[in-house]
Amino acid sequence: MSEKLMTISELAKVFKINQHTIRHYEEKGLLQPSEVSENGYRKYGLSEAYQLSFILFLKELGLSLASIKLLIEEGSRRDYTNVLLEKKEKIKEEKLRLEKISKMVDEQIEISSKAKEEMYSISYAIKLTLLKRMPLSESFGISDLAEIKLSSGLFMEKIYYIIHETFYDICIEEAKGTHISISSGKYYFQLIEIGSEKEVDKEIEHALLNHGFPLIAIEDSERFLTNGNRITIKVLGEEK
Repeated sequence: MSEKLMTISELAKVFKINQHTIRHYEEKGLLQPSEVSENGYRKYGLSEAYQLSFILFLKELGLSLASIKLLIEEGSRRDYTNVLLEKKEKIKEEKLRLEKISKMVDEQIEISSKAKEEMYSISYAIKLTLLKRMPLSESFGISDLAEIKLSSGLFMEKIYYIIHETFYDICIEEAKGTHISISSGKYYFQLIEIGSEKEVDKEIEHALLNHGFPLIAIEDSERFLTNGNRITIKVLGEEK
């Protein structure tokens, strides 16, 4: 029983791509038609459909056509598996990155609804790791980042400032953090937006009048999404 073949236009329609893409893969030596009729019409069978599916899958993973051709021509099952394992790790990293961005977007959407609230809920105990302790008279700046040798990834994290009478601690949240733990519960909450050190001092002094020491200030993803160079900070007072 002879196999029923399809034309290039039919094959392109099945895979929702254009005919030029298939011709390009043929020119690169990745795919060949099952047969070419006397009038030049290309015909493709099930084997070519599987081959095209394989090529498109590897393209989706980000492989170049040259790499795909090498896998097709010389690659063993082990080579193919190694490529998949490598791509799997990159997919995991990308998934974590996108989850972090998604969380940042959710927080930015949520911030407008919380602007007028007076309470802030923490659903689980937050463990913090100390990055640096600073005198209250000094501001934390970009040079301090270089000193503690943190990567630019810090800018994607929440930064916690635990403010005491004469100093403040700069911290980040970590599962193994041992410096301090912020208990779950409801906290008196104030949202401030600042653009200079003077504004920070003024707003923090105002919050201290209402709540006293220690004061928890959280600088998080909103700093990326506010207009201009202003930064949004959540200030938590005593627990309710």
